[in-house]
Amino acid sequence: MMMKYELKKFFHKKINKIILIVMVFLAIIISYLAVGSMRYRDAEGKLYTGITAGRRLAADRNKWKGKLTVEKIKEVVENRKTLEQIYPEDIPDAEYGKTVQSYDDILSFIIYVFTPDSGYDQNALYRLSDEELENFYSTYEENIQKMVQSYGKSSKQQEFLKRKYEEIEMPLDYAAKDSWDTMAMYAQTYGIILAVVIGFLAAGIFADEFRTKAEAVFFSTKYGRSKATRNKLLTGIVMTTVVYWTGMGILSIVSFGVMGTSGFLTPYQIDQPYSIYSMTYGEYYFLILLCGYIASLFSAAITMLVTVKMHSANLAICIPFFLYCMMPFIGRAVPVFETFFNIMPSVFMNIIEYAKVPIIFQIGPIVVRQIPFVMTIYGILAIILLPLVYKNFSKYGIQKF
Repeated sequence: MMMKYELKKFFHKKINKIILIVMVFLAIIISYLAVGSMRYRDAEGKLYTGITAGRRLAADRNKWKGKLTVEKIKEVVENRKTLEQIYPEDIPDAEYGKTVQSYDDILSFIIYVFTPDSGYDQNALYRLSDEELENFYSTYEENIQKMVQSYGKSSKQQEFLKRKYEEIEMPLDYAAKDSWDTMAMYAQTYGIILAVVIGFLAAGIFADEFRTKAEAVFFSTKYGRSKATRNKLLTGIVMTTVVYWTGMGILSIVSFGVMGTSGFLTPYQIDQPYSIYSMTYGEYYFLILLCGYIASLFSAAITMLVTVKMHSANLAICIPFFLYCMMPFIGRAVPVFETFFNIMPSVFMNIIEYAKVPIIFQIGPIVVRQIPFVMTIYGILAIILLPLVYKNFSKYGIQKF
């Protein structure tokens, strides 16, 4: 009964209602932007954007659906070389829509495989011989070994990296994945906003008692320092879960409903051949969502704790903004503390970039990847902070903080 009352009080609060309505509309707006960012050219060179573009693009690129065999790779490269000879200045839009568009991301994959150190260098494509193309996957495996030697600073780290790279199944299985690739960016952006907003909402759960000067009445009741306090804490967890997954659910359903879900099982290595995260694009998207949820839980837990310690939400509501909005900029401005920022909660707000780089940590004989490590740290911290919130609030007025 108390839990129902706390939830009712939270969701009926005027400012909370306004914020939640705004977040729903924001999810729809971001979905609209995601859909509108899709681009497709037909065989006549006409550009389409918006509602029809995503599915048309997927249908065009799915001409190459299936295993990326050496034969397919050679066909893509030969076609691109031929077009470069015919159109040395620039490929016309009609020709792009007719041929190049369908294999554009496969072409990028090929170039990245052959240029692991120099980044994306399209000129490398035109220097490839038939023999090099024939040995494409052998070259890929050789370059992976170089990455193991380069990033593995100890034998344990090298063994770990080798195991992770061995999880990549070759030849890669391709399907158009533009909707998932596009949504990764928009979901991450919306996740940042949700984490900050959830921190603001969570701070008010406990701050209302101090703001209205009702804490004396609250603690004078039979269950004020026990069950009632626990229900406030549970309200914060339920609120975080409902608000986050409802927002992300709306964003995902609207966006994928329009753009389609082609590429759910496409390996992430199509875009990042040397990533140590062997996963499909569907798993990649879920990883971003899960990281955002952990960030939101941590945001709610730490703002509730600061609120009950300070007896005010004024400072608490600034913490999520600092962690998720300011810290990434500080980290880039102060690269000397790179290792420190690589384990900060701001990592959750930049999964797109961190998934590309083989960042690992070694603790004794144990080697871990950055993203799972950070997820574990802040998942555990979010849980640990909850009893501290309960202890500090339930003992208010009894002992000095």
